[in-house]
Amino acid sequence: MSKAVFLNFPTHGCINSLLATARELVNRGEKIIYFCTEEFRNKIEQTGAEFRLYGGKVNDFLINDFDLFKALKLNLEMTLDKLDHNLEIIRAEEPDYIIHDSICTWGKHIASILNVPAVNLMHSFPVTRSSISFNSETAGLLFKVGLYKMQNKLTKVNLQKLLTKKYGIDISLSDILVNKEKLNIVYTSHHMEPTIFQKSKTYKFVGPSLFFKNEETDFPFEILKGKKVVYISLGTLLQDKSKLYEKCIKAFLNSEFYLVISTGVEKDLKKFQNLPDNFLIRQYVPQQQLLYHVDIFITHAGMNSVNESICSGVPMILIPHTYEQKLIANRVENLGLGIAGSINKITSNDLLNYTNQLIGNADYKIQALKYKTIFSEEEKESHLKAADEIIEYINNQLQ
Repeated sequence: MSKAVFLNFPTHGCINSLLATARELVNRGEKIIYFCTEEFRNKIEQTGAEFRLYGGKVNDFLINDFDLFKALKLNLEMTLDKLDHNLEIIRAEEPDYIIHDSICTWGKHIASILNVPAVNLMHSFPVTRSSISFNSETAGLLFKVGLYKMQNKLTKVNLQKLLTKKYGIDISLSDILVNKEKLNIVYTSHHMEPTIFQKSKTYKFVGPSLFFKNEETDFPFEILKGKKVVYISLGTLLQDKSKLYEKCIKAFLNSEFYLVISTGVEKDLKKFQNLPDNFLIRQYVPQQQLLYHVDIFITHAGMNSVNESICSGVPMILIPHTYEQKLIANRVENLGLGIAGSINKITSNDLLNYTNQLIGNADYKIQALKYKTIFSEEEKESHLKAADEIIEYINNQLQ
């Protein structure tokens, strides 16, 4: 039996797909110490792992308007904070290896400081130099990367230099975007795998991983019977989604569709008052169960949500917020499973027209049911494959 410390960036999207693997490792006799925030204690303890509360700043990671420069700076700030408050605690655990997610930069570097092997579990596509080519879509991204590098050099308090001085680590931009290790497990089907990763031996596409398929819920599924249901969920990382919600509400106000909207961390629900009876608004819904009652899913194209939608056979309207979500959205569209739109350009009319197009064209549903079968079969074994890869790799490293 080996001991692993699991480190996560504390958001639902970063954690949900990893939990089945954590449970499988526990079932195989591995001792798993899982660090996260209090919000995720119950989820993590369901895996059988031992929960540990992060020291330091806890919930200072909210991004109101997704901006790459702010996100990169925030990741460095969190890495410094997590090293300052957790490194010695983790050292005292004497782990044999570290498991971290793909934006948990402190996980990668705690492993390097402790000189133990590490595995990177990826809830989204890897964003690497080879996956970014210069075009009209990526020009803005590459400009912000350049701006970040320039401003970081000019600032008096250079976080990268501070981390090097205090901990002897050199954090590159690719660390912040991917945190690549010698073993990187990606939780989606090989059918979603971009061509550029198919020859890489370090990226293992094991299949989708769904952990909360049978959670108890009081959701009123009976009211959805006989209705054409459109479900809207725009993710948890981007906090201010007001404009997008307004477009969605306007699109379906006088329509034949029944709308279920999951607002996530959005606490100001006043904007949703006085809506017609064909709207159901909740901060949280049991998404995996709900999708089996849904005709169309409007999503931010996060990998977890896309996997869940495909496993449920539901066509999608995809409104990606970030570059890797654009990659995912484009792949979904190429597979004939949905329609991708621009977060800055999509209109209420577009949303309604896309919905009618997805429902009116039987090919989308045929494709959705085809890939539902494929993804569902892969999902049954994804956590087993991930655990196999991890244990084989770690055993080789520890010999």
